[in-house]
Amino acid sequence: MADIQTFIVEPHTPELAICARWRANAFSVLKASFEQELRSLELFASNHDLGVALVAKSDGEPIGTCLLVESEIEPNHDVSPWLAGLFVVPEHRRKGAGAVLVRAIEDQTRQRGLSRLYLYTRDAVGFYARLGWSVLDRTNWKGLDTTLMAHDL
Repeated sequence: MADIQTFIVEPHTPELAICARWRANAFSVLKASFEQELRSLELFASNHDLGVALVAKSDGEPIGTCLLVESEIEPNHDVSPWLAGLFVVPEHRRKGAGAVLVRAIEDQTRQRGLSRLYLYTRDAVGFYARLGWSVLDRTNWKGLDTTLMAHDL
């Protein structure tokens, strides 16, 4: 496994545009263009009090991203905070980057004095369960069969 490091994404950096492109292409449920994602991430990255966007890099190359957010978009559950938008480029999947990003978001959550984190997933229940996450509910979220999971930190 390559050495994978995570960094907080800052406004007006090349990594922010890369993350926006990934999110626009990977998360059709957001119904956002690259430009919309870029504007949203610029605003989000300008204030780390409510959440944080992380990028994972291997050998200096961005390979993935993940967010810690206060609220999920139109959630079916009134809980907070959320791990959202985990994405790893296909050629780096199953090499540890996803787990590194999840652990980094968990660390960011602890640093904010919070002890529980939530997420929605459609098809990665096994991945998160291997990292210690538990299924709380199965729901229809934005027209998709989705699982609510939590992790006590």
